[in-house]
Amino acid sequence: VPADAVDELFGRAGLVVALDALVTPTTERADVALPAATFAEGDGTLVSSEGRAQRFFQALVPEGDVQESWRWLRDLARAAGREAMSGWERLDDVTAALAAAVPELARVTECAPPAWFRILDQKIPRQPPRASGRTAIAAHRTVHEPRPPDDPDAPLAFSMEGYGGPPPPPLLAYVWAPGWNSEQAIHKFQSEADGPLAGGDPGVRLLEPGPPGGAPWRLDGGPPFRRSEGKWFFVPVAHVFGSEELSARGPAVRERIPRAAIVLGAADAERLRAVSGTAVEVRLPGFAGRLPLEVRPEWPEGVAGFPAGFPGMPGVELPAWGAIRGPA
Repeated sequence: VPADAVDELFGRAGLVVALDALVTPTTERADVALPAATFAEGDGTLVSSEGRAQRFFQALVPEGDVQESWRWLRDLARAAGREAMSGWERLDDVTAALAAAVPELARVTECAPPAWFRILDQKIPRQPPRASGRTAIAAHRTVHEPRPPDDPDAPLAFSMEGYGGPPPPPLLAYVWAPGWNSEQAIHKFQSEADGPLAGGDPGVRLLEPGPPGGAPWRLDGGPPFRRSEGKWFFVPVAHVFGSEELSARGPAVRERIPRAAIVLGAADAERLRAVSGTAVEVRLPGFAGRLPLEVRPEWPEGVAGFPAGFPGMPGVELPAWGAIRGPA
């Protein structure tokens, strides 16, 4: 988001409460900052590009005052006397409220078994039977084996103990079988080699394909794009490493972040008499500066790619028209 738009928002706001897992310029300007859990420390539902809603479960237990965002909101609702949210005790309560409020997401409750689900009165272990080292994790503090943490939001246990048989596909926590390691054991969990998971694919499809022979999908986006002489239409470009704020803070990912660059097609680069690595001058609303050029032969003419979400890059409202000048 452009900095001036955020400044205007803060100027008009009263009490600002920020929920985040990172220290950011937003949390520094907030009146109250509450430590929220990351995706690895919480549970929720994701919808894939296939339109399939799938449940994810926490892998790590947050420490200190950290808790999931919905729990902070629940606590604030209770303090404010908001009865609709004050009764939320576990993720199933939030999911049920979501399904009731948004008709398009009514089936998200079917993504995975609820938190009370058990097989032979046992939870599903998150760790394989051969997992070890649980005692060693806290050996510098005590020689006594600590009790595994509770998980009120999932039918999974933070342990290698629990039901030892095959779990339902949405609760498949690991791929391991006697005599096999990691992905080599995947066919043990499939109905046949290279087939679907035994018990069906996890999740629920919220978008189903239309009837055979129906009209194909069409997006009426107006007239075809036409390039403008001396101007480029800037669109955001995301990278596997660098465009996601949380992962970009990790040392291992940070080492893989490429340098921020402007993407152009071969024909546009030739017009500017520039090649990959050449520094070009870029001007568009919210940004003015020099960036190296990255030439992609498949990139369309008249369109420029701007590095979106890169560490150190300002927020720019895209798409937008702008100018590029090649080397003098």
